[in-house]
Amino acid sequence: MLRYLFNRKIFEKKIGLGQYSLTLNYFTRFFNVRIILSILVLLFVVFILKIWSECFTIRKNFFSNLFYIDNKTSFGEYNYVFSRETILERRSSRFHNITVAQSGSLRMLRFDTLDIQGVIHLENPYIMLLDYMRLHLLCLLWYPEPERILIIGLGAGILPRIFQYLSQNTIIDVVEIDPVVVDLARKYFDFNGNNLIQLYVEDGRHFIERQQSNQYDAIVIDVFTVHTRIPHTLRTLECFGEYLRILKPTGLVLGNFLYEQESRYRQTYARVLFKQIYRGITKNNYLLIGLNKDAKIFNQTSLQLRARALQQSKPLPDMNWLEETNYIHNANDDRWNISATIFTDQISEDFLGLSERN
Repeated sequence: MLRYLFNRKIFEKKIGLGQYSLTLNYFTRFFNVRIILSILVLLFVVFILKIWSECFTIRKNFFSNLFYIDNKTSFGEYNYVFSRETILERRSSRFHNITVAQSGSLRMLRFDTLDIQGVIHLENPYIMLLDYMRLHLLCLLWYPEPERILIIGLGAGILPRIFQYLSQNTIIDVVEIDPVVVDLARKYFDFNGNNLIQLYVEDGRHFIERQQSNQYDAIVIDVFTVHTRIPHTLRTLECFGEYLRILKPTGLVLGNFLYEQESRYRQTYARVLFKQIYRGITKNNYLLIGLNKDAKIFNQTSLQLRARALQQSKPLPDMNWLEETNYIHNANDDRWNISATIFTDQISEDFLGLSERN
């Protein structure tokens, strides 16, 4: 096409104007048709490239949890500058390509370059930098001194360490499928198991299915694959039935999700028949808290009163329990697509390309 536009004789011949070449010659003195058409073609190519670039940027930003803005991301008053980071180690496992990097006093664990899995402040490791992790701690509003907690997904090991700091007699079981993640959490993020923090390196679904009933006060689901979704076998209706089975009657399940497929998660929670469901909202994530049949239901005023008590008994650096409580509310006040398809073991979405590896 460009060959025709930039070769006058071919151009005249192809458009059938050979016999009018003299007229075309005079015309193109004032209006160079070939140049105009060439410019239009180039503008069209630029337009297509721009659309493709914008689509790629949207996709990249979604899978990076919207963290990358102007080559840095902010965690409250602390900034992580990617252009100034030092790569401490890169490792690959059968599940992820994992990066540990550091910028200033912040150290970060990422999956496949983009997905931030944990950040610590090296000078004060008890600062909760990720806002959704602060909401995880709100299960203590119901159980300030839980006997036993299950956390599915280790990440950098920040959450179990903070739970033990706040409640030193709580038994914390942590399940992580990737041994490389465990190794890096120990090496760079000061995660160490002890007699109260028990680590199990195995598939989360297999772990819960072999547990005895009625033993956990809280179950925290904080596990993502490289596609920023919970593995399919850990989010199905049947799996939630297993969560309820191993919960105490007064216990709760807290799931951390991205906004993609929110109605499906919400509809699955509704089908599980939790006594009450609360929804927590952050910038990039939302949480669903489901209460088992004998758990206490608190209105917003009661939750705030309990938050004030935790502010006195369990203070954390840079965390205001009362402020965090404002981010959760009764999920029944929200609308969602009640016709959304639930997640179920009967449909293996791994084969449909809608899900990911466990």
